[in-house]
Amino acid sequence: MRVLNSLADPRVGGPQLRALAVAKGLRDRGIETVFHLPDGDDAFERMATDEGFEVVRPGPSQMRPPPNVHANARFAARFLPSVSRLAATIERREIDVVHASMTLAVPAAIAARRADTPLAWFFNDTGTPWPLDRVAARLARATADEIALAADAVGDYFFDDAVPTRTVYPPVDVDALDPSTVATDEEAIREELGVADDVPIVGTVGNVNPVKGHEYLLRAIARVRDRIGPVAVPIAGKLLDSRQEYADRLRRLRAHLDLEGTVRFLGHRSDVPRLLSAFDVFVLPSVTEACPIAVLEAMAMESAIVATRVGGVPEQLADGTHGWLVPPADPDALATAIQEALAAPAERRRRGAAARRRATARFSTDRCVERHHDLYEAALSRSVPRPLERVRVR
Repeated sequence: MRVLNSLADPRVGGPQLRALAVAKGLRDRGIETVFHLPDGDDAFERMATDEGFEVVRPGPSQMRPPPNVHANARFAARFLPSVSRLAATIERREIDVVHASMTLAVPAAIAARRADTPLAWFFNDTGTPWPLDRVAARLARATADEIALAADAVGDYFFDDAVPTRTVYPPVDVDALDPSTVATDEEAIREELGVADDVPIVGTVGNVNPVKGHEYLLRAIARVRDRIGPVAVPIAGKLLDSRQEYADRLRRLRAHLDLEGTVRFLGHRSDVPRLLSAFDVFVLPSVTEACPIAVLEAMAMESAIVATRVGGVPEQLADGTHGWLVPPADPDALATAIQEALAAPAERRRRGAAARRRATARFSTDRCVERHHDLYEAALSRSVPRPLERVRVR
């Protein structure tokens, strides 16, 4: 079987690395992946070709939310040529299944239909704005042979119960993120961060983006500090150029809350497992999520996890068993859970160990490869024409 995986971003990031890991596992099952990328950064293309995978370019630009007028004008102008090129690629390379790997992968879906090729469409967020969410949902019902979800919560966001879907959780490399083998040097990390031995570290990992809820973490940490004393809060994640205004707002809030000696923005880090091994508590303060990889990585590393009850997070871990879950956008609840976790080292270890067992059993790369294999086989077996005019969504 040959699968064309159409990715909307050519850069090396979490989705690209996961796609490559799954492609390597699928190759062992006789499924060969061809990656389809838009113009731009060549880093992922080099990485994929070094592993022996074929990469075709250029792919379509990405549809953006309605306020991005210029970007969407470019998308519209290039849409038909992009679809034609992709349809020709599908036919020329004898693709058996097209994997539209993002919620707004409209060109890949249309090209698959034009080439009369089975389509598996992967929906991976709970934040696509109206009316794009309705457009994507309607088109998926019209064209996709299989609709895959990053979490059950994604299906609740886009579809009603009458739409058949399957959940394909993203993977975590439980071998690479193994606390028994990750080189841990807490003393060096504390020295790097300027944190005394008796000060707890409450950290998070995620790009600096409003959906990640960093402002609620800052407000919660101010409460924790006032209740128990000094804490250190490293925030690892890219400071995106497109989110500079939000980053500036966080810095102003940090100063207003007198947290400049407490909260430190580390930027992108390539040593996330090492950082996680030094955190006393890992926090996910997001206001919206699908199935966040940062939580899966923290689970694999047996971290004590305090997370907001959003999207697919409750599917990842259960409150009281694998971590602490709190409502989103609630600094008081977040602070209380962090304080409770810090006060109970034995309970942190118990829930962390349970979280790793769950990550290994349910979210490993091997399980993800198995789910992709089943997805593609199902798309092949279900491939039938679907009249667009008969499709309706709520």
